[in-house]
Amino acid sequence: MFFDEKIVQQEHLNGKMLIPKVEKTVDVICEKGYQNIFYIGIGGTALLASQMQNIVKQLGAKLPLYVENAADFCLVGNPYFSQNSIVVIESVSGDTKEMIQAVDKVHELGASVLGYVEKQNSPLCEKVDYLISSTGCAQYFWYTVTFRFLKNADMYPEYDNFIENIKNLSENAVSIFQQADSKAQEYTLHHWNEPLQYLIASGNLEAWAHCYGMCTLEEMQWMKTRPLSASDFFHGTLEVIERDTCIMLMKGEDITRPLMERVENFVNKISANVTVFDTKDFELNGVEEKYRGLLSPIIVRTAFKRISLYLEYYRRHPLDIRRYYRHLEY
Repeated sequence: MFFDEKIVQQEHLNGKMLIPKVEKTVDVICEKGYQNIFYIGIGGTALLASQMQNIVKQLGAKLPLYVENAADFCLVGNPYFSQNSIVVIESVSGDTKEMIQAVDKVHELGASVLGYVEKQNSPLCEKVDYLISSTGCAQYFWYTVTFRFLKNADMYPEYDNFIENIKNLSENAVSIFQQADSKAQEYTLHHWNEPLQYLIASGNLEAWAHCYGMCTLEEMQWMKTRPLSASDFFHGTLEVIERDTCIMLMKGEDITRPLMERVENFVNKISANVTVFDTKDFELNGVEEKYRGLLSPIIVRTAFKRISLYLEYYRRHPLDIRRYYRHLEY
């Protein structure tokens, strides 16, 4: 199926190009000083931010980082939040209701906001204190922000080399799309109309399983899903797996991979309807082996855009059509 390689490549090049500005911005924030860092999002943005929190945890870094759902934050708050906190957000539309409310609350409490906002002249574009704006490359924003904070706190001495690997990863974007093509087509051809799909992942891909199920399959394709973590699978879900149960496994290369291998071993004994997407299957030029696990979320996010396009075709359902989201009052 046709896809525009120039668009795919450009989004990743956009990410590569925004790295220097993000670095300088984080440096300014660190020079001013901060007490802790809050990643605040809603839906997919909160989930993708939590990927970075998982990575920080796996690195064993003691960065004072919290992830908050914007709606919860507005009502509940957080006892560790203060005027000396720094907030980081992401928004494509720039006008998500809960995010606007959260940023307003942050400012009321006296803290500042660093934001990646794609839509120019949008409310959030105007409200954030430090603006980073580009198109289709939020993952590069999150990685650079997180690892720059780590570097400046002397918690990640490999920063410079790691960032060069991220830049090299951008050159693999089209190749990842192409390598994902046959499996993406096979998966959607057989599973485009499943009544329920289980999406299972671990570690820094766990949030992606939730995000893809919620934001793409449910919101954009109206398909029912059940995302869950490999660590929770054997505490309930295993009992409802049957021969025809549709299961998608998202295997990364971080330290939690054994959790996925355990799930994979079990489900293949029970179900004949299992698909495995494994980042190890992708050849990457210019990316060192030791960083592949850290970068698994970018690999999977890129590859799964191929699945989305096939779903759009086989279901005859454009990805931008909604029934209720932003159409009804709620």
